[in-house]
Amino acid sequence: MPKLTPLSVAKLRPRGMPYEISDAACAGLRLAVFPSGKKSFIVRYRFRGLSRKLTLGPVLIGGGADEIDGAPELDTPLSLAAARELTTRALRQAKSGVDPAAEKRHKKTAERAADANTLQAVCDSFLDLVQKERPLRTIDQRRADLDLICETLGRLPLDSITKEQFVHQLDLISRQRGPVRSDRVLSAFKRLLSWYAGRRSNYVSVLAPVKRRTSITERARKRVLSDDELRRVWKTAETFPAPFGRYVKFLLLTGTRRKEAGGMARSELVAADLWRIPWQRLKQGAKSKTDLLVPLSKAAQAIIAARPSGTRPEGEFVFGGHRPLINFDYFKFKREFDAACGVTEPWTIHDLRRTARTLLGRLSSAGISADVAERCLGHAITGVRAHYDVHDYEQEKRQAFEALAGMIERIVHPPTGAAVADLAAERGKRRR
Repeated sequence: MPKLTPLSVAKLRPRGMPYEISDAACAGLRLAVFPSGKKSFIVRYRFRGLSRKLTLGPVLIGGGADEIDGAPELDTPLSLAAARELTTRALRQAKSGVDPAAEKRHKKTAERAADANTLQAVCDSFLDLVQKERPLRTIDQRRADLDLICETLGRLPLDSITKEQFVHQLDLISRQRGPVRSDRVLSAFKRLLSWYAGRRSNYVSVLAPVKRRTSITERARKRVLSDDELRRVWKTAETFPAPFGRYVKFLLLTGTRRKEAGGMARSELVAADLWRIPWQRLKQGAKSKTDLLVPLSKAAQAIIAARPSGTRPEGEFVFGGHRPLINFDYFKFKREFDAACGVTEPWTIHDLRRTARTLLGRLSSAGISADVAERCLGHAITGVRAHYDVHDYEQEKRQAFEALAGMIERIVHPPTGAAVADLAAERGKRRR
């Protein structure tokens, strides 16, 4: 059995099968050479009467093979001298009653458990499981919110992260991105830590007592277009370049959310006068898993059927052609639209939905109940009725949307000599 040297270690060539060369200068140490050309140092020893093998690490390739920089460690590139030192240490452990191979396995298991318990790993597991069990429509936004803190704390074990560390990161987000974004990140992490605590016997969410920086009630928008503003918006939409002008009118006529209408596909049209929005595209769809039926008024049908001259062949999406309208489209077109319509007080696309619901409320004297108006917008009815009233309200919603289209027409093109805003007088005429 020859004594290994750095030169002999370097000269050993691979064969068709793995083989081992013992080192005469260090009992138990062997050099394993694999067909791929890789070389590793291993230790063969006996523990409690049984043969054991401990892999020390790969052979250090390059000069200075006999130099040891600090204490050698397992599973790192090793010089021959470092391998002999680790072998002596392992055999000493075995004689003292500690199996070095078992110790290595335990250490690896602990390291894997620690890696699986980092904040980043827990976030990834949470998002993957949520998408499998109850898909989120806003999964990309949720991931972006979690990433804002994972960028800094992601490599730390979740159990070791303190409330102070989370709050410090939330403070930074508040200063850099605003308190609303900070509150949204806080909400995302509260859900994450609550989910994690439900799977651990000794963990309590450190964010449970942390309060929001802003009030949801105070931040809730109440902006509704006045009749004059509605008239300006509608008339501008009639001449504004496609698809945004048609899109704005359609939002007012249907009261849908911007992404629901922006992603409207022709395949979702059950008939010319009926639109079925898949539950996966609804804001509350993940909870109910129920599609939303939107009867289309004649005015809404006309918008879908209209195709501006000179445009390319229509695509799958009604307002985007071959792709849905996305955030960039909203912001780009909205700036141009604001400049054209002349409405001085700022308004958002979602304010059109609130305006449509308010107009439906003004139609209560025409027999449009609040329940029907809420169902037109796809709002869930709570309480016992949510379980026992399974009527689809298609006809009632159809009447409501036609009445809504009629009211918008009267506001935009008022009868000569009639005050559009004087709805009380109109209701009085109908009663007489």
